Amino acid sequence: MAMFSPWWAQRTGRERVLVSLMLVLLAALLFWLLLVRPLAAARATAQADAAAASTRLAQGQGLAAAIKARPAANPAAVIDVLNRGLADAGLQPARLEAQGPGQASLDIAAINGRLLIGWATALEQNDGLVIEQLEATRNPDQSVRARLLVRSAQ
Repeated sequence: MAMFSPWWAQRTGRERVLVSLMLVLLAALLFWLLLVRPLAAARATAQADAAAASTRLAQGQGLAAAIKARPAANPAAVIDVLNRGLADAGLQPARLEAQGPGQASLDIAAINGRLLIGWATALEQNDGLVIEQLEATRNPDQSVRARLLVRSAQ
């Protein structure tokens, strides 16, 4: 301040007013550039993010409502589809039982391995079932014993 004071004293009144006005305008410009603009940009970004999050929330709530409104899987329907598929393929199950809503367990004592894979693929592609587990063990006569856990795709 000691160096500034003699310089300020040498200025005329008009120059002092102009320098003061320039400093006020410089302070206002710095305030605008360093504080107001970044905060306004941050606010606009936050509003856009909030709008996007609100849209995603509404979509999620809609999906949740659709899932809740979907009827529970009927275990008998899975067994009926499996029985129909077994009959169409000419297979006899060793065991077929419901394992829960929309699930069934199936044992086939003897089946050709290629036929098993084709039949299981047809269940998934044509009948709307999902093979959760498939275990196959070789029998002495080159057929396989198959155990499947099947569920409804819904």
